[in-house]
Amino acid sequence: MEELFKLNAHFRRVKLITIIALVSLSIISITAISLSYKHSKEFSKRIYLINKNEHFEAIAGNIQTNRPVEINYHVSRFHELFFTVMPDAQEIEANIGKAFFLCDESAKKLYDDLKERGFYNDMIQGNVIQKVKIDSIVVNTKEYPYQARCYSIVTQTRATSQSEKSLTTTCLLEDVPRSLRSPNGLFMRNFRVIESKVIHEK
Repeated sequence: MEELFKLNAHFRRVKLITIIALVSLSIISITAISLSYKHSKEFSKRIYLINKNEHFEAIAGNIQTNRPVEINYHVSRFHELFFTVMPDAQEIEANIGKAFFLCDESAKKLYDDLKERGFYNDMIQGNVIQKVKIDSIVVNTKEYPYQARCYSIVTQTRATSQSEKSLTTTCLLEDVPRSLRSPNGLFMRNFRVIESKVIHEK
């Protein structure tokens, strides 16, 4: 009888060890399958390009992952081109021409308004250098077209004085095909200056 109890206890122990082993193997198998699937999925995003015995690796990704960064760069670049003014008519025209490829007719309207008021002539005749420094750009990518608001400081340097203005602008951005003139694949619309006021003069 005692041997029967020992045999029964031994059987239960073997059964428990078997169950633990099966559960462990199941967990290991599921983990291995999950990791291999994840690895194969990541590997499938990699593309290898070969050019004259040299290979380059490219990784495919979701365009939306870097969209906020691209929007920031696009808006920042537009402001640099549009609001940086040197006392050189050709330089002004060249920068404005590049800026027009990044924005719709709202930028052209603002440029024509400034030109009509003699802003650029005054800058050239007074040898004024105007530079823009971006403080921050707030982007809302949850709604389309994307909304962006830019806060910046515009500095005007003259021979005998310097002034600073706070500049706040807003715009909407749409996705467009990427090109050499718009490498981020974005186009600004409804560009508006919300605030422009002198904050420092010396």
